[in-house]
Amino acid sequence: MYIRWIARHHKNAETANVSFHDAYLVESYRDDSGQPRQRTICYLGNIRQIDGEFTALEREIFFIRAERILAGLGSIDAQERLAIGALLRQKIPELSEQEVETAFRNNMRWFRRWREQRGLPWDPALINDLMAQPHDDYKDM
Repeated sequence: MYIRWIARHHKNAETANVSFHDAYLVESYRDDSGQPRQRTICYLGNIRQIDGEFTALEREIFFIRAERILAGLGSIDAQERLAIGALLRQKIPELSEQEVETAFRNNMRWFRRWREQRGLPWDPALINDLMAQPHDDYKDM
């Protein structure tokens, strides 16, 4: 199996700095006459590239979606999912520790502001409770 990337670029000069990269999971096989062929197993999603960069948010959303799609494929086991993830990360870099920490801090600021705007008290214990819960990646999605 491998990843087939298809890049789509805007023709509009105002958005020429934006392109989309579609990822497809593909397998090679030989047809009945022995000729090599490729078969698309599934579409794994797309990611937007702006000014030659895949932003942290775009990367994380892409990986979350791709992982959910792969988790739904019964024909692919956990080890194959890890190998496919590694193939995706050859083109799309994983988030750095600093990027994850920045995103976490920004989310906490947003959450706190959201509660304050609604007159809800800020309860640091709530964060501790959330952090202590076992995590199930796709339970609430």
